[in-house]
Amino acid sequence: MAVGRVLVLGGAGDMGSGVVEELVSLGVEADIGDINKERAQNVAQSLKPAADVGVVKVDVLSREELTAAVKKYDVVVNAVGPFYRFGYVVADALVKAGVNGVDICDDYDATEKILGLCQEALDKGVTFVTGLGWTPGLSNILAKKCCEMLGGEVDAVDIGWFGSAADSKGLAVVMHLFHTITGDVPIYLNGRTEMVKAGTSPMFFEFPKVGRLKLYYVGHPEPITIPRHLRVLERVAVRGCLVPQWQNSLGKMFVKMGLTSSKERLERLSRFIHRIEDVFRAGGLELSGVKVVVEKGVERVSYCSVGRMRKLTAAPAALGAYLILKGELDEKGVYPPEAVISPTPFLGRLEGVGVTAAKQ
Repeated sequence: MAVGRVLVLGGAGDMGSGVVEELVSLGVEADIGDINKERAQNVAQSLKPAADVGVVKVDVLSREELTAAVKKYDVVVNAVGPFYRFGYVVADALVKAGVNGVDICDDYDATEKILGLCQEALDKGVTFVTGLGWTPGLSNILAKKCCEMLGGEVDAVDIGWFGSAADSKGLAVVMHLFHTITGDVPIYLNGRTEMVKAGTSPMFFEFPKVGRLKLYYVGHPEPITIPRHLRVLERVAVRGCLVPQWQNSLGKMFVKMGLTSSKERLERLSRFIHRIEDVFRAGGLELSGVKVVVEKGVERVSYCSVGRMRKLTAAPAALGAYLILKGELDEKGVYPPEAVISPTPFLGRLEGVGVTAAKQ
């Protein structure tokens, strides 16, 4: 076993390579596990001489190959997306192999399945935190922070995010985006989960640097996990949008045309958009953000974090892996961030690596 080392699956990708960089900055020895060995080697080379990052060729869809790779590590971070396709596959393999892990799963359907591994993880003595990225991840922790400030029990948690095509790259993020705006998506309303049409129920959120944006229902895990671990009486909802705003209209048009109505169609459209993504990135804003608004009666607390998506996603995941590695996060089972992470110290450590959240 590579004692004290962390393996980052998908570590050659946009978000995964960010996780590798963050781990290195924390003084953690990290290796890259990726199906694209050449690209992984390029990432590893870019980190020399500061860090000696190893490379392991791994196809996460090969259970034998995946299990053989992860068993050599103390902690594994999964950054292979889209998570509705790969999230459960990897989490299941890690739990069955008895290996601790973190992922940045941002798809609600995969999250539900991953959480179903909790008892098996308990039996195996495994610690696994799912959805420890930007949103979910930072959003969940900020929600918990706000709830604590309001005395625990609250009425509503509204989460809003914006992202820019100029601030991210890669096929997985395109596939995830179309998945979030297609069909019915979950919200928590008056004591139960309800499915609502994606792209509806607009709400305005104010963000630093970009101003007032109109956000719509999207499919994310927070409405599933937050009510299970925080006391919310009425509502948990996630809304999101792209900037510039015309990209939201284009996405809705693709959905209306049925171009995302099946996994095959969604992937075909995503591959096309990925090939021409420079058109969408041109002149765009290299910035993303998340805002959490929590209400209790007439009281209201909100926090917001704005920055590069890669940093906002990678830093929480890397810090989570670091805490597991050091034995500071050792709750056995499979959990979302709000179940096992204390907000104030975690946010303080994030600030130390350049991710800040401001009270608004």
